[in-house]
Amino acid sequence: MMESKETVVINQVSFNLDELEKDCWNRLVNGAIKSRDAFHTPCVGSISKGELSMRTVVLRKALPLERELRFHTDIRSRKWEELSLNNSISALFYDVSARIQLRVKGKAILHFNDEITLEAWQKTSLSSRRCYLTLYPPSSFSDIPTSGLSEDIEQEKFTLEESECGQQHFGIVDIQVESIDWLWLNHAGHRRAYFDYMSGVYKWMVP
Repeated sequence: MMESKETVVINQVSFNLDELEKDCWNRLVNGAIKSRDAFHTPCVGSISKGELSMRTVVLRKALPLERELRFHTDIRSRKWEELSLNNSISALFYDVSARIQLRVKGKAILHFNDEITLEAWQKTSLSSRRCYLTLYPPSSFSDIPTSGLSEDIEQEKFTLEESECGQQHFGIVDIQVESIDWLWLNHAGHRRAYFDYMSGVYKWMVP
């Protein structure tokens, strides 16, 4: 990576590029483990027939050493199909209180019926398993407003054992992060940095 002695001061804490990159991952880790954290629900973009497709997901895991981010999804969903055809993916995070934005780009690795999904499924709560118990795939059209669930499942009147059938629809998208674009909004002048993991170069940028 390219070393830089220049620093940015945020909330009276000084960061050089290396320290700032570590802070990005600390924020992502917090986003994965804290449900009320601003980084818990990023917007994720993929390519569908030459057009950008976006949606909000729940960040489930951030692995700094591996430079990976993970979220869960139904393998019947359109995003699973889109990423199967084109695994380019981006994720947008924004913390309004800290005024920090991260734009993450990378490649998606799809996990289904393997050790990673098995371990995650076993840790998935009963309420979260409901998402994978719909009779029809996500994005299916309906004549009425519906969750796609039966009334009993909608009201969580089902057992953990009864929810096991949802595992056949459970998948994990693993974002292999290739770059992070960091932006801090400040009334005295914004600051921006770019971390390119493909080249190993970290640089300051004009916002």
